[in-house]
Amino acid sequence: MRTTLPKWPPWAEKALQGLAFWIGHRHALYAGYPLAEAALVAETCNLIYTHLRDDEHLACERLYRTLVPDTTWPPQFGARARADLVVLRAPPTDEHVNIANTVIAAIEVKRSSAPRELIEQDLRRLAALKEHSPHIRAMLFIVSEAARPKRFVSAEGKAILGSNTIPQSTATYRVRRACKASAAFSGKETAHYACIIEVFSPKAA
Repeated sequence: MRTTLPKWPPWAEKALQGLAFWIGHRHALYAGYPLAEAALVAETCNLIYTHLRDDEHLACERLYRTLVPDTTWPPQFGARARADLVVLRAPPTDEHVNIANTVIAAIEVKRSSAPRELIEQDLRRLAALKEHSPHIRAMLFIVSEAARPKRFVSAEGKAILGSNTIPQSTATYRVRRACKASAAFSGKETAHYACIIEVFSPKAA
């Protein structure tokens, strides 16, 4: 039986389409100088914040152990592990306060050119979060500057659909959306991409 997946949040698609265009602008301005991941996270933060509803809030660099019920964060993932961005139902509090009941989504941002193991680590952390807090949307934003991220985007410039396994986890991930910005319709290989990768628990995959 086909699984009906929840629609991705509106702020996610709007932010990533804007991010792809922003990368194009920065790439034209500073050709030859790849954007730092910190700059990508900062601009993603700005764009998400702009598109949140009035009852939604954004926090940066939140400890994973504060996003799950007390004492349930797996020690193998590290007590100091942090999510790049977190969308909440309530204004963010002190970084060490448990906010599990107010979290809507946790987001990691990664360049597609990052070592595969670092991408897998983000996916495994998001999978662990999903296991202990199934109501939270767990997403990895993959960003690529002037290159198609072949693992996630087809030669036609579209998201590669279907469920994918996450090593050392029972959870799976899916490419939900591939936003791009290109100087020409035919420029699929050299376009700028920003992709929504979502992690699902086994029952929802």
